[in-house]
Amino acid sequence: MPKKSKAMYGITRIDDYICNSHAWRVSLRRQNVMHVKNFPDKTLGGKGKALAAAKVYRDEIVEKYPPTTRQEMCKITRSNNNSGYPGVYSYAKSYKLKNGHIKELRYWEAHWPGEKPGTFEKVTFPIQQYGEEKAKKLAIAARKAGVAKLKGVFWASERGVKPK
Repeated sequence: MPKKSKAMYGITRIDDYICNSHAWRVSLRRQNVMHVKNFPDKTLGGKGKALAAAKVYRDEIVEKYPPTTRQEMCKITRSNNNSGYPGVYSYAKSYKLKNGHIKELRYWEAHWPGEKPGTFEKVTFPIQQYGEEKAKKLAIAARKAGVAKLKGVFWASERGVKPK
């Protein structure tokens, strides 16, 4: 699938020949709200004028509701989170010893996006070394420090940034 240009960010074409419906559609999600509006060719005086109107509307939405920043995205707590802190979780790792016994080590881990898209950073704190409470506190502090360094907008919104 070809990459969409920045000029067409949030805009798609609707050509329904059965219903004779031809329009441009603006569809953007901002702060978890969908903004959707159609711009019909027939009503607006042709395909070119409809596209121009769609771009004006899209630009108004982008201006009024800026894209989510990477730091804002990292504050969202997922439904499967059980620590109360986004990107911080505990887990256990099992090891089989030479004598056949299973040993389980538990950790608190902090996880956050890396500098480059698709990468991430993480740090683990063994509960055996730090204790439950301290390991969790260290993971929370590491996550906060990692997220504080993030710059820019969430990758899915990069094309929706208004040029300065």
